[in-house]
Amino acid sequence: MKHLLLLITIILYPFLPAWSRDVSILNYPPSDKVPFDTIPYMVHDESFVNSLNELINMFDGNIPYNLKRAEYLVENAYFNGKLNYNDFSHEIDSVVDILNRYIDVNNIRNYRTAPNYALFQFFTKPSSMNGNLRFSYDLEDPYGKKDYTIFFTSHLLRTHKGQCTTMPLLYKILCDELGGQSALAMGPRHLYIKHLDENGAWTNVELTHGGLVRDIWMIESMNISTEAIRNGIFLCAFNEQETIALMIMQLAKAYYAKYKSYDAFVLLCAESVLDFLPTFSNALVLKLNVHYYQFNKYLERYGESESEFLKSNYLDYRKTLHFLDTLGYSQPTVEEYNDIIIKNQQESEALKNE
Repeated sequence: MKHLLLLITIILYPFLPAWSRDVSILNYPPSDKVPFDTIPYMVHDESFVNSLNELINMFDGNIPYNLKRAEYLVENAYFNGKLNYNDFSHEIDSVVDILNRYIDVNNIRNYRTAPNYALFQFFTKPSSMNGNLRFSYDLEDPYGKKDYTIFFTSHLLRTHKGQCTTMPLLYKILCDELGGQSALAMGPRHLYIKHLDENGAWTNVELTHGGLVRDIWMIESMNISTEAIRNGIFLCAFNEQETIALMIMQLAKAYYAKYKSYDAFVLLCAESVLDFLPTFSNALVLKLNVHYYQFNKYLERYGESESEFLKSNYLDYRKTLHFLDTLGYSQPTVEEYNDIIIKNQQESEALKNE
């Protein structure tokens, strides 16, 4: 709970004191009728709406699961519908061809983990497969403050610089296209890969420092609670529906990055997922952010005036926060997470040089 409250303080620091210590605003007598009774769309963007509709159909199983297509839908929305899907696919398919040749040349096609082995080499070892430039964590702008496209796999393929979202996403897309088996999994502020080894045991692939890690490393380094593990919040392999749920969250985050608005579109993204996956923590945190943002906007526009919207928004915020707490959700601060990444990169490099 301590980490969660700290995260909330960072996200919307200016308005936390009013909510956490004084809720008398809810009892102020109404002045004039306040027409702020719904969460409005701040921006109507057809590209985002179209992408969300297709992702929801994929999430619901009305159209086939396709992670490559899902990533394209997020990027295309951000770029106003101007990306060509054939061009996007060709870039992915070209890498798949290279990886297939590697598998055949090394005569490992008969191993079920052949795609995973090829991908690990592709991401972590300089070779002809990746132009002698391995993929690495971008310590300069890991949160996309200067360039949000760092969250896109197309940017990662172009620069070989990414972070803990794009590297596992690209791995998973490529593994799917190769016909291999892998799954995305989540830790606090973190995404990584899980796959079954030749003996049927889970292997964790940590691409931020190019190594294999055990669950205990995740638990200890990121202070994951037993409640979060028991409730399936962290360390569990995503199924196809959960993977597309993550992509709906990626779409919502891209929308916020572009328009700086936690409005009805973002809430729709979160609730579309929560209707079927009520404990999906990314969606719960996103919903929490919407309630903070709308409280902020209400105060800016109307000041301390009572309305049914404000009461409802506050109650939803408290309910969501309490639910996250009961699930055992927590996460490190940005500074703590950066320290974890840097420490493990240093340890990985030291081991490689031994």
